[in-house]
Amino acid sequence: MLTRLHISSFIGLTIAVWLIALWIQGMPVLSADFIKPFGIVVGAITLIVTLFNKYAWSWIIFRGWYVKRPDLRGTWEVELKSSWINPETNEPIPPITAYATIRQSLTSLSFRLMTLESRSVLIAHSIESQEEDSLFKLVGVYRNEPKIELQGDRSEIHHGSFSLEIHGSPVVELEGHYWTDRGTKGSMKLTKKIAIFCDTYKQAKSQFEK
Repeated sequence: MLTRLHISSFIGLTIAVWLIALWIQGMPVLSADFIKPFGIVVGAITLIVTLFNKYAWSWIIFRGWYVKRPDLRGTWEVELKSSWINPETNEPIPPITAYATIRQSLTSLSFRLMTLESRSVLIAHSIESQEEDSLFKLVGVYRNEPKIELQGDRSEIHHGSFSLEIHGSPVVELEGHYWTDRGTKGSMKLTKKIAIFCDTYKQAKSQFEK
């Protein structure tokens, strides 16, 4: 995110280069009064950039031609299929339902995946453009934290990565796979979405069951 310092620097550099170009061409350079509104200009542009970064970037009037970034915001219902084999039954576990809450601005994104037994938070991410400008992929590295009563017993804190293709404009589905440093892997599919941002598995489950 651009700060006020960054914006001030860019505006100041633009003015300096412009004045030098005028001087080299032998044109009259404006007086010092020209610099007086500098603080007002910086303040106004900082406000505009902040509002655009947080809100306006997702408006439909900017989509496609000015902002090429898919809008993923909301809470998604997720189907997880794992390659993990239950040592007691020697069979794979059935698919589980999880929920993912995505908060997003033009320059940032947070992804919280919640299951009945754990939650995962995003450490790093990238939204990559694919072969076509309209096709994107979300890739990320996450940290999974099981409930404290499960740690040391059935599950431990671990890290993993995922890669999800983003389908639709507006987005209707994310689909891909994940893998962990425990040697397990599986598929992920995000389909149904609500606009509410849920922070817990219980809250998300309740919202989707309404």
